[in-house]
Parts: sequence; structure tokens; C-alpha cells
Amino acid sequence: APLALGTDTGGSIRQPAAVCGIVGTKPTYGGSSRYGVVAFASSLDTPGPLGRTVLDAALLHEVMSGHDPMDSTSINAPVPPVVEAARHGDVAGLRIGVVTEFAGDGYQPGVMARFTEAVELLESLGAKVTEISCPHFKYALPAYYLIAPSEASSNLARFDGMRYGLRTGSGSAEEVMAATRAAGFGAEVKRRIMLGTYALSSGYYDAYYGKAQQVRTLIIQDFDAAFGQVDVLVSPATPTTAFPIGERADDPMAMYLADLCTIPTDLAGNAAISVPCGLADEDGLPAGLQVMAPPLADDRLYRVAAAVEAAFNERWGHPLLADAKGLSAR
Repeated sequence: APLALGTDTGGSIRQPAAVCGIVGTKPTYGGSSRYGVVAFASSLDTPGPLGRTVLDAALLHEVMSGHDPMDSTSINAPVPPVVEAARHGDVAGLRIGVVTEFAGDGYQPGVMARFTEAVELLESLGAKVTEISCPHFKYALPAYYLIAPSEASSNLARFDGMRYGLRTGSGSAEEVMAATRAAGFGAEVKRRIMLGTYALSSGYYDAYYGKAQQVRTLIIQDFDAAFGQVDVLVSPATPTTAFPIGERADDPMAMYLADLCTIPTDLAGNAAISVPCGLADEDGLPAGLQVMAPPLADDRLYRVAAAVEAAFNERWGHPLLADAKGLSAR
């Protein structure tokens, strides 16, 4: 398929794009309509494009964006000039901040090597690169895994076998609901519903959900401070390359840690993109460069991503392959 749609709540556009070697964008929250999307976490869910190239993603981004009166969170503002930016990627004079918190333990060496090369490439193209600290980003993961499950618990309560979705079992309404929800949700969905229900329960709301929302505000303030110094922020899109199916099925925390780089943007509501930046040395699998921009500055994402893509195309013949001759032979 040349194009696809995704919904980014904690990184579910950018991470698949990174590990598959394609381009994926999480627009500014409210920039693309949520109408028709099954709600998971309503303050986070953001539909966006996936494509083989930066321009493809930008074209779909432009088509699917804009104000929608059917979505109460839809922003009534002009769509940023994303296509123009994708056609004329130029980073000369652009201020780029490298988030210092997105490195260290848990980051695959090959992923970090490709990220470093991408940053050096941007600097060689005229960008001004500086390190930026966002100290509260380290709390984004626990905050997200309280806010998102809480909203999921609320949203998914409607799928009870009486009003929406699957219906199974027989007997009383309570028995039908219990049978339906047991059969209709997988282990991870049940885990998140239970986490969210607990966090919202009497006596725990302020300690868990309320505190997580306070942390969310601190993360937004970190972004505001950073964008006061630079035009965009960059990081790896995900700490590792793709892992075998089922490898982390019995370790939910290992799965959640894959979201380290993407979650802050979802909590803040600003825009981000993943663009291919090479293959990791250890396994030859794709790595992604994440670019983050302020709300409604989505065009900056495409400006940077297009410059990276064009430079890698010129150097290798493709953003993922260092052997252009091998690519042409295939």
C-alpha cells in the first residue's frame, strides 16, 4: 500500500513507521479529526498519515486535516503548509535541539549511532544544533500509563454487550456483560482497563490520575521552555529496532518502555514525525529519527524530514541503505 492511516496515542504511528522503515506523522492534537475513530484515550488519540516518503505523508496529512464540526476537539485553524515544506526541505539556519534525556540505558547502540549520524547530517546542512534538557520527560511513561488507561476504562465501558460491539453469553444483564467483556477484550486491554478503573476509583483518583495530570503539565512546560530556545527537537523514534513477535508478550513493562521517546509529545499535544535514518548495525533493521515541533507547526516536521530524506537519497540512493549499488541490483 502506498499510504495508510494510523492513530497515535502513545506512539502508535511513529513507532511502527520507525521499525518498518517508513514515514509516520502524529499531527498536532486536534489538527486531524477523531470522528469515526474508536476512542481509546480521548485526550491523546491523534489520527495521522503513514507513507513511503516524506512527500507522500505530507500529501495525506494535508487531505485528512482541517476543522471538523463532528469532533469537539478539532482545531478551527488553517492547516500548516506541510506539502510545501515537504517539497522544499531546507534546514539552513534552523535551530535543532537534541533531547539529552533520550539516551542511555535501554537504547540500542546501533539506533543511537544512526541517530547521531542524522544529527551530524542536519548540522552539515546548515542547522544549528544544541543540547536541550527536558527534565520531566523521565516521568512521562508513568504519567501516560495512568492517564491513558483511565480514559480507556471510561471509553471502553460502553462495550458491554448491551449497547455496542460483541455480545456473548446468556442470563442476566450482569452475566451477559461479564461474559462479553471476558471474551471481547485481550489480556493487554483488560490490564489497561483494570489499571484505569483502579486509578479512577474513590480514594485513589487524586493520588494517581490527578497527580499524573500534574506531571503532564510539567511536561508541557518543558516543551514550552525548549521551543523558546529551538525550532524543533530531535531524538530516536524508538529505543530499539523491531523485536520478534511475542518476545515481550510476558513482560508488559518491556513493551511499555518502547514508548519512552514518543509519549511526551502525546501528553503535550504537539506534533512529531518519524523518518528513516538508516539501518542499525546489530541486526540490519531500520531505525527512525523523531522530529518534534510546537503545536500547529507541523510544517517544520516535514521541512526537517525532507532534508534528511533527500540527503540520504543523495548519499546512498535510499534513506535505509548504505549500498546504492546493491539497491539498484535489487
